[in-house]
Amino acid sequence: MDAGDSALVWASSGVSLVSKRVLASPVSGPLSVAAPQPSPESAGVGDAANGAGGAANGALSRTPEVQMAEPLAASPPWIGDEMRYRRIMTPPVCVEPERMVTPDVAQTYMHNENLDPRLVPNFEMDFDSLEHAYEFYRHYAELAGFNIKRNRKRDKKESEGQEFCCSGEGKHKSKVAVVDRQRDHTSKRGGCKAMVLARTTGVDGRACYTHIVFEHNHKLVPTPSMTRRMRSHKKQDPAVVKLVDTMHAGHVAHVNVMRVLRRFAGGSENLHLTERDIQNRRAAQVREERVDDIPKLQAFFRECKLNNPQFFYEFQVDDKNVVKNVFWSHASQQGDYADYSGVVTFDTTYKTNQYSMPLAMFVGFNSQLQNVVFGQALLRDEKADTFEWLFKQFRACMGGRDPIVIFTDQDPSIEKAVREVFRSTYHRYCRWHVTNKYRLELNQLNAQHPGLSDTLTSVINHPLSPAEFVGAWEAMLDKYSVHESRVLAKLFDERKMWIASYFKEIFCGTMTSTQRSESVNNVVKRGYCDNSTTIHEFAKSFLECLEHTRENETRPSVPYTQYRYDKQLARVYTRAVYHEFKERFLSSTAFFVRPHPNKANYFLVSHTRPPTEFPWLQHEFWVKAIVKRDVPEESVFECECMRMEHTGMFCPHLVCVLTNLQVEHIPSKYIPKRYTREAKVATAFDRHDRMFSGPSGETKASRMLELLPDWCALQQSSVMSSEAVSKCKELLRQALDVVKEIPHDVGPSAPTAAAQNPVQEEQRVSASAPPVSNTKGGRRGSVAREGGDAVPAPHFNRPQTTEHTRRCSTCHRSGHNAATCGREPPPKRPRGRPVGSGRGRGRGGRKGGGGRGYVEEDDIDEEDYEMELDDECGSESEY
Repeated sequence: MDAGDSALVWASSGVSLVSKRVLASPVSGPLSVAAPQPSPESAGVGDAANGAGGAANGALSRTPEVQMAEPLAASPPWIGDEMRYRRIMTPPVCVEPERMVTPDVAQTYMHNENLDPRLVPNFEMDFDSLEHAYEFYRHYAELAGFNIKRNRKRDKKESEGQEFCCSGEGKHKSKVAVVDRQRDHTSKRGGCKAMVLARTTGVDGRACYTHIVFEHNHKLVPTPSMTRRMRSHKKQDPAVVKLVDTMHAGHVAHVNVMRVLRRFAGGSENLHLTERDIQNRRAAQVREERVDDIPKLQAFFRECKLNNPQFFYEFQVDDKNVVKNVFWSHASQQGDYADYSGVVTFDTTYKTNQYSMPLAMFVGFNSQLQNVVFGQALLRDEKADTFEWLFKQFRACMGGRDPIVIFTDQDPSIEKAVREVFRSTYHRYCRWHVTNKYRLELNQLNAQHPGLSDTLTSVINHPLSPAEFVGAWEAMLDKYSVHESRVLAKLFDERKMWIASYFKEIFCGTMTSTQRSESVNNVVKRGYCDNSTTIHEFAKSFLECLEHTRENETRPSVPYTQYRYDKQLARVYTRAVYHEFKERFLSSTAFFVRPHPNKANYFLVSHTRPPTEFPWLQHEFWVKAIVKRDVPEESVFECECMRMEHTGMFCPHLVCVLTNLQVEHIPSKYIPKRYTREAKVATAFDRHDRMFSGPSGETKASRMLELLPDWCALQQSSVMSSEAVSKCKELLRQALDVVKEIPHDVGPSAPTAAAQNPVQEEQRVSASAPPVSNTKGGRRGSVAREGGDAVPAPHFNRPQTTEHTRRCSTCHRSGHNAATCGREPPPKRPRGRPVGSGRGRGRGGRKGGGGRGYVEEDDIDEEDYEMELDDECGSESEY
């Protein structure tokens, strides 16, 4: 029968097998195959044929043609796609059968037979010392492809002996029961017998091998990409290690450190350090930094005092002589306060150190309108007596000079301390903190009354008089029917402490809130510290932050217009201040000027667009301008909005009048010195925090630039030959030894520095670490009750597996084990890990992936605790 006109059909009831060709035929519905009824003439022939076919093939029959049945409701998904059908039926690739055979326990492995015999240990070899014998065996192990370690010593009376063996030697013996194990880690120690025994011979200390075993019970991996990662074969270049330490000091992430090292090495295959090595080194550094934190802080302060005797620091201790509060200010900060002491904001921030001590900062702004920090402190608590001590130290550091105005939050402890210490200073609230205090209530009001937020912002920010502010506030309450709001009532009651309309006559510059302090907080916490930083490291990082944010004024500004007074301001103002003036000059073009009909030298400045949305807004301001062209310094300029008195800068209304009157000269009394290029005043002390200049005036940077061309030429000439590189390294080592003997004349180690800057007697402070701070910024569960002792600071020590610290595997509580626990074990949780599931932080990778997928409320055990520690400071491991 022709294969194109037939199909194979299974004759059992309800089952049909159709050939692939029929299945692949283009039909609109499911296929059904049925045999046609035979004709009476061929009945006998058909019966005979069926009988023969049945005897040969059971119930198989061949039909002359295929008929289409009625289509079914649904089609199989593989109908009409022959290639897809074939792919489904293709079995997956399986492992080879020999891989499934259990390896022979007695099978041994040795080094490659092609290995040079001179590099293979033998009994005829002789070495200068045991260390040379170890180094030879290590080199052999590197070529053979296994890791080694130093094992037991075999000393005798007349000689010394040392075993060097494969790292798989011995068997691991667990110190805990199987049910109490917290981690399912395997050991690489599998009982390997490969080793050598080196022993000294004679009096001269020479060594030789007295026992050698080559056979291993595991496979060897003699590939350079694997052996260079083994612990005994890792080669740490001191220059690379120093580079890694430098990047760690700069808070560079592990991933970025590895990217830099790969680029230096020309690829990961040439790199001997792994990411785990980098993490282990960082963990060791963190552990070392946390030892003797307070003595290291005192040493750093002594170094700063030696660099510049103007450096100021003070400790406050508790009854146990443990550090309670610490305040310090560098010479450059005190110089900034001498220049810009008029306006100060004070605020505290959290999560900057491992003791949760709040960071308090006194912040101002300089001639470039940049943030400057005058002093900083770390506090244990936020009580009134603590702030009073801090303010007294700040005042003593700045020579008893009080600021004009200080902005703080609404903390009653701060308010009380300000009244006690800064008696001649205006105290005002931070606008941002006042509104943020009632953030939730204001959001609810805004949701209930659309448009209230914009109106409230306009009432707060618009330059109104006190009477106009009250009228605008009442109009807002009437418009939105919010007279019963307690939040708005509280804001109105405290209006004199935070609304600018009530202290326009006070110079505040560009600071009407502690947003500048918040900005400094973000800079400090983003790149210089975190909640695991030690105090002495924080002090060093803060000095780096100060040096990074130091102003750098370069060239004068370009005049915006050709007006004479504009050219004068461009010459006197700094670039940042002049940029602000240009913005106000642009805003002045929206006003026009009309002289007063009866009063001379008075002008009404009106906005070209009348108020529409807020009818209470004042768009007309009276300006008084008396221009004396013969004596320009006696000219008078005043505006009703008083923004000149409040900010020290010209308002758009005054600029509009100056342009209209063609003023040529601005009197000096209207240009604050803090906004000019000559803002710095002469101080009796040196402003530099570090001594980088020698007796001849040369700086450390200038000397480095002087040596750089010769060093580059030496490097370029040496790298062209291996012999030249070796010779260059030898000469550089000799030169370094000679240079180290020459005394320094730059920095605190100069011989004259100690004589010129004698260090005063230091306050006695206990070396004990301070406890966790009792503030709202402390760690969860570490805040002590009022009047109680604070919880000691955790140092992230891994819990010891003793009877008192190990957790029970049944109830997950400490103090006992599963054998003595009387509770029934909880139901077992699934141990599988769904693909893509994570628990936030774990060994699987970054946040949100790779961790354990099944996490319940009680699923916080010792393993979770140790994983958090690993994320914090890493863990020791080897290949």
